[in-house]
Amino acid sequence: MSIDYLIPISEPHAIQNVIFALEWQGELTDNALTEVQRLAPSLKSHFPQVVIQKMVQINIGPDSVPASHQGGNEQLGGVSFQRLGQFGNVVSQLNVSRSRFIIAISEYSRWKPTLEAVMRYFKIVLPAILNEKSISMVSLQYTDVFTWKDDPVNLNLHEVFIKNSPYLTPNVFDQKGLWHCHHGYLIESFDGLAGRCLDNINVNMVDNLSDREIHINTTHQFTLSSPLRMATKDYLQSIEIIQNVLHNHNKDILRQLLTNEVCNKIGLTNK
Repeated sequence: MSIDYLIPISEPHAIQNVIFALEWQGELTDNALTEVQRLAPSLKSHFPQVVIQKMVQINIGPDSVPASHQGGNEQLGGVSFQRLGQFGNVVSQLNVSRSRFIIAISEYSRWKPTLEAVMRYFKIVLPAILNEKSISMVSLQYTDVFTWKDDPVNLNLHEVFIKNSPYLTPNVFDQKGLWHCHHGYLIESFDGLAGRCLDNINVNMVDNLSDREIHINTTHQFTLSSPLRMATKDYLQSIEIIQNVLHNHNKDILRQLLTNEVCNKIGLTNK
């Protein structure tokens, strides 16, 4: 096999999308979501479209059969600010629901400018949330995709993944078809930060039309020992520090998962 036929989805990296998330305990009120909706002019330069999400209530009757669907007195379920690509697909979006704040980016370039942009959006939106809730969790999620441009029988996983990687079960190297491997664990003491981190690592071998693909989904959920409040000094700086730590942590995981040859394809060199 030649590793030349393993193609990252977006050279010089393999990132299909990245998601930044903040979460809190309980739910935001209609007032808070309305305040977020009013921020549309401040977000319009990057997120020109606004989509209002409504809550749907379904009453379950006997035998677990939906008895009725109530939509008359609709409540706000969330607000989504979106940017569309040239083909009408959503390339970036900012979503605020009653329990979380998510920024999803499909057109990823480099970490530093991406995080700088995300922090600008956090600065605009977070005051409306912090008026009611404190941030208890900061998360980062990546999806990396590689496409195999040859016959699947020629894909040698020993040239893609490290043999003794802690994130793969050994028998995946014997598989010739499709497979899924999940690894999740909790880190109680995480890089000097006050809190703990839940890692979830999912590796999938899938078929997409006529091509074999490798999908790597890595999620890092950091729960703060002390939530970030409106009165917290430099709460934005705290979020930025955590996101940088999670980003570097994600790179370390990929270095322990992928061979040097694959890492070199995506500019992920060893320290």
